[in-house]
Amino acid sequence: MDVEDIRIFMAVAEHGSVSLAANKLGYVQPNVTARIRSLEGKIGKPLFHRHRRGMTLNVEGKKLLKYGEQLMRLMSEINKAFQDEDDPVGSLRIGLVETVAGFPDILSLYYGKYKKVDITLVSGVSRQLIEKVLTYQLDGAFVAKPVNEPLLDQVPVFEEEVVLVCGTIREESKNVQSGKELLHLPFILFNKGCQYRENLQQWLKEEQIVTPRIMEFGTLETIMGTVIAGLGITAMSRTLVEKFEQEGLVQLFPLPKPYKNIDIVYIRRSDSYLGVAEHKFIHTIEEIRKRNQAL
Repeated sequence: MDVEDIRIFMAVAEHGSVSLAANKLGYVQPNVTARIRSLEGKIGKPLFHRHRRGMTLNVEGKKLLKYGEQLMRLMSEINKAFQDEDDPVGSLRIGLVETVAGFPDILSLYYGKYKKVDITLVSGVSRQLIEKVLTYQLDGAFVAKPVNEPLLDQVPVFEEEVVLVCGTIREESKNVQSGKELLHLPFILFNKGCQYRENLQQWLKEEQIVTPRIMEFGTLETIMGTVIAGLGITAMSRTLVEKFEQEGLVQLFPLPKPYKNIDIVYIRRSDSYLGVAEHKFIHTIEEIRKRNQAL
């Protein structure tokens, strides 16, 4: 059985179409069709349901897909194991909570040194990203602590201060002395699994606010636009929202001490092979961290 046949099979499974898979892989369509039929001949069973809208994995195809994913991970680890220590090539798939303010510095320094590495960024909340690292969908991810997973290594990145953010268009922002006075307002928050939200809800529980009014959005831009428009308040990294404060669009209020700081860490599976590209990436994280501590 040819490894390339498995790669073609997985592309067809992903796209649900021979033509789309052929375009993605740079093959002509008849070649992809022939390779799939050859693979089915070697297996001795069909792997897809064929219909007008494309191709869908059948039971046997789903079984092969699991082995194919394991094989592709192994091939990736083989490539990582034999890279040039000083000039790594390949790709990294990195998860990122959208609110990590210091990430551009890390990415800029890394790209400046290792231009042959292709980094794909996947955004999400901490809980989602942890699950994707555990299931090998990501090489690593920047998430907020706590991370209670024994299979994961954690590299400290930096600490963020969490503040309550209220648009200055609301009269409440002008007449209050602390964020505690704003907790009756609606909250504009990321989806569940965001540590900013977790810290805020722990504070609300302490204040015996059991069922706060919450609107959920998936992007930082939407949340801040909604807060600036005066529709509610949010909890966010001070670094991310200071520019809005300087422009007079929002007012910031610190959270109480037990909830005001969040530690950001880079996580990866401890049993996953550490290739040169990712090793250099972690080294870059540590370099930026030391630089920030020296400031």
